[in-house]
Amino acid sequence: MKRNRLVLLILVTLLVSASVYFLISEHQNRQAARSLGMDYVRKEYAENDPLKVVATCNPLFGGNGYQIVLQDSHGESYYVSIMLGPERNLISVDDLTEDVRQGTSVFPCRL
Repeated sequence: MKRNRLVLLILVTLLVSASVYFLISEHQNRQAARSLGMDYVRKEYAENDPLKVVATCNPLFGGNGYQIVLQDSHGESYYVSIMLGPERNLISVDDLTEDVRQGTSVFPCRL
């Protein structure tokens, strides 16, 4: 009986540790994607305008793709998709701002 409890305790400990590791890693990935998205929007659209993150989504569950909605002080929204590498480096940026504004594309990230 004690052996079964010990095995169960070890399994629960491993599961909790893996969950905490995943949550911390996911938070760091979201922060990196937000930062890279802000840098891109500042460079392309709003050089000196303060930006805020309105929404961050990870539509590709288990992947490193993040969709970010940013808004400037005038209420203009910017829609970018960021793909991160294994070391939280930028692989690609897909700017969907004009397509979403024109209505030719739907941004899957909900506000």
